[in-house]
Amino acid sequence: MRILIFSDLHANLAALSALNTVEKPPDALFFLGDAVGYGPDPAACVGWLRAYCKHAVRGDHDHAIVSDTDFNSPDEFLQLANATRDYTLRQLRAPDLQWLAAQPMTARIELGGAWFFLAHASPRKPLGRELDFATMSEDKLRAELDNVDADVVLVGHTHVPAIRRIGKMHVVNPGSLGQPRHGLPSATYAIWEDGHLQIKHIDYDPTPTQNKLPLMRLDAETETRLREVLGKGM
Repeated sequence: MRILIFSDLHANLAALSALNTVEKPPDALFFLGDAVGYGPDPAACVGWLRAYCKHAVRGDHDHAIVSDTDFNSPDEFLQLANATRDYTLRQLRAPDLQWLAAQPMTARIELGGAWFFLAHASPRKPLGRELDFATMSEDKLRAELDNVDADVVLVGHTHVPAIRRIGKMHVVNPGSLGQPRHGLPSATYAIWEDGHLQIKHIDYDPTPTQNKLPLMRLDAETETRLREVLGKGM
């Protein structure tokens, strides 16, 4: 069985199209939240997820949009999230908002002989504190994962891809498909295939997404920063 895992799409249709170009349809698809925010194509991206994604959890951007609450973005990205909120709400239709609101905070799924636990930020605080397991000590990570019954724990939110093993459990962050922040503009995702895990990169062209930013009618500073993040991955 082949499972495609991705997170933090952030309304980037060009990145989603690139994923569909390089990957054949998997046996299952896991989406770890944040379909919207920052990007110019929230309706198209949510529409695709509604059509093709059976297993998804809600991200903090998704939750903020449907509940009119604050984003949980890092300080350096919070202004960008707030600046794009109104545009996102104008673009989404009622079925899109209903789909986002219907997604659970966490999910535990058995597929291919393995148990997967899905959350956006962390198992204990799905919309809150991110699980920065790439740098977290083993003792702290074990405490964070205490009482999580799964073979593979899947989280997003940091936009930085990583895989770590704790005992018999794998912890995976596929990074961000739509707004990479790992120092390169390559979109990232993960594949689980018959027990084997791999992070994959797509060197897609962010120019189509960048060229749509003026349509969002943002202030010049916000547009420039969003263009920079897409172009540099940081």
